Amino acid sequence: MEPGGIIREAREKRGWSQKELGDRVGISQPAIKKIEDGATRQTKFMPKIAQLLELDLAVLDDSLNSQRLDEAPPPLQPGRPDFRIFASAEGGPGEIIRSAEPVDFVPRPTHLVHVRDAYGLLITGTSMEPEYNAGEMAIVEPSMPVIGGEVYIFYAELHGEARATIKKLRRATVDNWLVTQHNPQEGKSRDFSLPRREWTIAHRVTGKFTRR
Repeated sequence: MEPGGIIREAREKRGWSQKELGDRVGISQPAIKKIEDGATRQTKFMPKIAQLLELDLAVLDDSLNSQRLDEAPPPLQPGRPDFRIFASAEGGPGEIIRSAEPVDFVPRPTHLVHVRDAYGLLITGTSMEPEYNAGEMAIVEPSMPVIGGEVYIFYAELHGEARATIKKLRRATVDNWLVTQHNPQEGKSRDFSLPRREWTIAHRVTGKFTRR
């Protein structure tokens, strides 16, 4: 079922009209109709709709699952090193710049053998120590749903470069990612927010490798 149909079905189960849902979200009835009809597929109000209807945000907003900073990886080739590893360099306080192309390919971890879009990212910086240390490789699965309590690589584009930062997501609001860092720089807070209009992509970190 399309996201609009899922929203319509959940709304009708609650006995709400389109106007009632719109009032709760803070948008008009015509805007809800466009979402349910599929005319509007992405909107900053989708997290609020998902919260009100108790739906999985990743099911409603497929950009959370399918966003890429590069082209789709080639088809898997069993037995060959095809797990992409990207490098990073410091790009500002708590931020990194990710390489546009993989710097290495290694055999795919067993648990990711069928996860085509997974990749590794070499960590730079100390903001998430001791959970994720500089020089370790974060295992990243872009297609995992965005939920609170997990660590993510958040991405923003600037002058064609993929700016990134690794942080733990507390929760997402319509406008912001509310995040935590374990080891903030002097004068910086552990808890802060990243504006979603700028940091548009969140890829979940599901593990790490220590490269020695």
